[in-house]
Amino acid sequence: MAILFHSPWDNADQWLAALRAALPDDEIRVWPDVGPVEAIDFAFVWQIPHGVLATFPNLLGIASLGAGVDALVADPGLPRHVPITRLLDPLMADRMAEYVCATVLHHHLGLDVYGEQQSREHWQRHPTRDARDRTVALLGLGQMGQRCAQRLGALGFDLLGWSRSAKQIDGMRCSHGPEQMQQVLEQAEIVVLLLPLTAGTANLMDSAAFNAMPRGAYLINCSRGEAVVEDDLIAALDSGHLAGTTLDAFRAEPLAFGHPLWRHPKVRVTPHIASLSEARTAALILAEQVRRARNHQPLENLVDTENGY
Repeated sequence: MAILFHSPWDNADQWLAALRAALPDDEIRVWPDVGPVEAIDFAFVWQIPHGVLATFPNLLGIASLGAGVDALVADPGLPRHVPITRLLDPLMADRMAEYVCATVLHHHLGLDVYGEQQSREHWQRHPTRDARDRTVALLGLGQMGQRCAQRLGALGFDLLGWSRSAKQIDGMRCSHGPEQMQQVLEQAEIVVLLLPLTAGTANLMDSAAFNAMPRGAYLINCSRGEAVVEDDLIAALDSGHLAGTTLDAFRAEPLAFGHPLWRHPKVRVTPHIASLSEARTAALILAEQVRRARNHQPLENLVDTENGY
């Protein structure tokens, strides 16, 4: 049998090398040069064009090359009888936690303020606060959110958590469901988005959500750009209601040249790098999924296509 591979990333060659090392007995075919479709029994993909996966009649499984699966689930021709998995690599969770801790600390310590002062050669100290007196809310409590909670908790921050369904995490006050979102936002000085893109999370952070946050609050989005209404965010920044934001995900990527978010003085932009998957570790996880499928064992990290993750 053979495996389908599709990735638009600039390190696709590294992925192919790692996958071939992990699956030495398999032929890995790179779309669109797939040969006879009947021979392909598994697919490793990221943002493959809609309709392509439906052309392979013998698929045993489909694996996303990242944690997000919204592009897959949005495919109207997706063969939904085939098990679909998302990549949950502990290394990716560690990378996300590093990014979130760094970004939270950057705001907590006022480094943007000191950076602006340096540009004016202005020496002025500002009052400092203990981490225990700063409330950080994590919206999304999956593998990534829980790892971020562990790391931020170790730093001493006061933590709130919100998820679609009820969860219990040590060191964090957890809430769940749409009816409890408002009270979480009202208490949070820093809000971190770690949510999958679903019908329930699209446009979640709009003017109403920003107004619910305390004046001077800070937003960090390292999940999906569609969760944030960009015009409402810019309005909240311009009015002074929000102190600033760090954005790692955008509605259209790459962020367009000339987009107002690039040069806004209260916005920090990173190019969707908060939790990059790593070929050398991910290949071993993906290879195990193939082995499980061929041995008629249930795949791990299955996607519920109805919920979107």
